[in-house]
Amino acid sequence: MKSPGLTLVLLAAGIALSAPARGGPGPPPPTPAPASADAWLARPVDDQTFQTYLEFFAYDRKLPFDLRVIGNEEKDGVKREHLSFQSTRGVRVFANLYQAAASTSAKSPSVILLHGGGAAGKDNPGVQLMAPLIARAGLNVLAIDMQYFGERATDLLATFTEPEKHDRLYNQPPAYLAWVTQTVKDVSRAYDFLVEQRGADARRVALVGMSRGAIVSAIAGAADRRLAAVAMLFGGHFDALEREHLPAACPANYIGRISPRPLLTINGTRDTDMIRETSVEPLQRLAKQPKTTLWAETGHQLPTEEHRSALLRWLQESLK
Repeated sequence: MKSPGLTLVLLAAGIALSAPARGGPGPPPPTPAPASADAWLARPVDDQTFQTYLEFFAYDRKLPFDLRVIGNEEKDGVKREHLSFQSTRGVRVFANLYQAAASTSAKSPSVILLHGGGAAGKDNPGVQLMAPLIARAGLNVLAIDMQYFGERATDLLATFTEPEKHDRLYNQPPAYLAWVTQTVKDVSRAYDFLVEQRGADARRVALVGMSRGAIVSAIAGAADRRLAAVAMLFGGHFDALEREHLPAACPANYIGRISPRPLLTINGTRDTDMIRETSVEPLQRLAKQPKTTLWAETGHQLPTEEHRSALLRWLQESLK
């Protein structure tokens, strides 16, 4: 479908995904994890082993959503519905649903949007830019808070500094696997919510993740085959401070299994967080066709105007 949203004047590039863009003045970047940080990057697990990982992501599809609408607003041609729903028993997901104000059909293509590692989660500046942009192009966008972020904050993370996130979550393999598992379930329940509660077209729901959300998107995109397409914005295998994770939480064991659904990756050549040679390209080599790989001469930030336009075109083509 074509949309006038593609001709919108886009904001200038450079808003960080979860923190100020790296690569400018400041302390030297951390020493990256080696490319051989785990065996699965060189050789992903076999299909029989992979099937056992899917058991981690099973959930009760009959559990009531217990939907709560918190508020509604309309701004700059986009309607935003602030809501929450029950994902798994006793666990609530907070979300914002964006739709073009002129939209008259819930059957438009839809996107589930995962934020990066910023404390505000779905209310991070990057999401607040990208979600309305995608909505104006004619797609419904459900931006959700991942566990421990945004309205789902707990005492696990207090400062949301990179050392704290890694010390308490990303470099704690059992805790990180539990977090990945819950996030994948939340994505699947977000899909259910769009289809069952908002009448979305079940065949045209894509998953888009930014930074940390992109890493999880590789996993969720392979685990839930109902998702029609997956886009990873400035994601990779490890970030620069990660040292280990369990195989069921490793995107190397998933990214090749997104196929035959389309995959888009957008990365920065000067990214000192998701480093091209050690994190991004080794993971990309495991992806299968159809895949689109785009590089920008940037650091770790939102896609440039050119690549935001490319994302919109790719979404519209993938969700026709």
